[in-house]
Amino acid sequence: MAKLKSKISPYKLGIDLGTSNSVVSIFFKRKGTVLEVDGREWLPSVVCFKSEKTTLVGELAKKQMLLNPDNTISSIKREIGNEEWSKEFYGKTYTPTEISSLILEKLREGAEQQDKIKLRGTAKYAVICIPANFDDNKKKATREAGKLAGLEVLYLLEEPVAAAIAYGFEKERDQTILVYDLGGGTFDVAILKVDSSKGDASLNVLAKEGVPQLGGDDFDERLMKKLAEDFKNEQKIDIFDLKSDQAGGISPKTLRAAQQKLKEKAELAKMELSEAKETEIIIPAFLKDGNGKEYSIDTKITREEFEKLIADLVAQTEEPITTALKNAQLTIEDISRIIMVGGSTRVPLVKQTLTKMFNKEPYSDLDPTTVVSVGAAIFGASLEIPSELVEETETENEEDKLDKKINTTNIVTHNLGIEITAGGKRQLFSKLISKGLELSEETPEISESKDYTTQFDDQDQMRISVFQTADDDIEYVTDKGVVCIGEFWLTGIPKAPKGKELVTVTFTVNRQNEVIIKAQSKGDANVVTELTLQRN
Repeated sequence: MAKLKSKISPYKLGIDLGTSNSVVSIFFKRKGTVLEVDGREWLPSVVCFKSEKTTLVGELAKKQMLLNPDNTISSIKREIGNEEWSKEFYGKTYTPTEISSLILEKLREGAEQQDKIKLRGTAKYAVICIPANFDDNKKKATREAGKLAGLEVLYLLEEPVAAAIAYGFEKERDQTILVYDLGGGTFDVAILKVDSSKGDASLNVLAKEGVPQLGGDDFDERLMKKLAEDFKNEQKIDIFDLKSDQAGGISPKTLRAAQQKLKEKAELAKMELSEAKETEIIIPAFLKDGNGKEYSIDTKITREEFEKLIADLVAQTEEPITTALKNAQLTIEDISRIIMVGGSTRVPLVKQTLTKMFNKEPYSDLDPTTVVSVGAAIFGASLEIPSELVEETETENEEDKLDKKINTTNIVTHNLGIEITAGGKRQLFSKLISKGLELSEETPEISESKDYTTQFDDQDQMRISVFQTADDDIEYVTDKGVVCIGEFWLTGIPKAPKGKELVTVTFTVNRQNEVIIKAQSKGDANVVTELTLQRN
């Protein structure tokens, strides 16, 4: 007898797809609830292709990071959307999108295997969180990763907004908050106006800034390298030098095993120093050299020493905060509360830096590791199930429905424009939409147009290359931080002498997070082409 196909679960997964760790939650019995995967509330964002038939995801993969580095991938979030990155394992080439999909698939499967909470069907609907300043290529790649993992991605929610939702949902609020989001690999700061005092929740994004590659992974690396340098000075063995003939001959495999042990201890020491002022780092049988001599590590490190190692990294978060305040036209005095998000905010130096900067301590009643996922689950509960899938979906329990609406406004996160040639200069960036403009119920879309001339006689087609950048004062599309997000051709332009035919290019950004680019000949209105880019 054929097995009946399982219906779709009505629960929407709230997923924090992190650089170091990932978390999945659902809205259950009137609150955001974190689901355990492999017995833990967070899953290491690590994938190991151990053999042609065996792929490990999570804690088991993490243990292979330095033992089996050629087949283990971590921090893939830093590469998602990078079309130039790929890696081959056992004859198959994987992109960052495909590797990310394996992490999402593990989270989906973990959500379905709960003992205490039954999802009542196959987990399919998801809200996936992304850094506030992800560009369009990264957004599209994240959405595609969800699709490959068997998920219907209802929304890509920015991490600081998700944290603000969790904060605003907890109690009635009417405040201006600053969300400081320092995860394993990225840093974001967002300033939001939160108002949940009148029943429904309203969240208005006032400003967003960030550093794309900064986080706890960098803290771990600093401590790991310090410990390795101390060991080198004492024992004359460099565990990062895989090529030199050291201490009677040590194989690369042995050195990598030592690196793995040191990495695990460095991460553990970082966490212990969040509570203690000093910690011991003991690694018996650290490695054995070619002469049979065995080495161990037995040392201590103080919080003060660790903070000196990472002080410049934490300091890098101050400038984006200042810029965000300036863009929001606010001062430090206007901020009601500072919400810390991301596991790396547990490092005491982070709290000290913020306290000194704002002359007040950050709010600490939310779990920084899980708050983003919880906020995504709450937001997911406010979203409608796609009409074409309603019949295939189990009926929602009344107690799992959101009893308030969540209204959000957002701002354009990147300057948007096209590549042009003008005045003899090639590859210029011509901006049409400026970063920071607000999208709301009153202003559901922003539209700007510019006219461009043909560049040579009888030109009958024009290539429209669309670029975006989070930086201001950009002149060329080849400048650092400028990313191409789409390209199309306008053909059939009426032939005319150079510079005599005009083409109007119009950019429209709407509340559905789409950018619509339209190119139209002024000489023939029927010559028109459009490109729509999904931005969430």
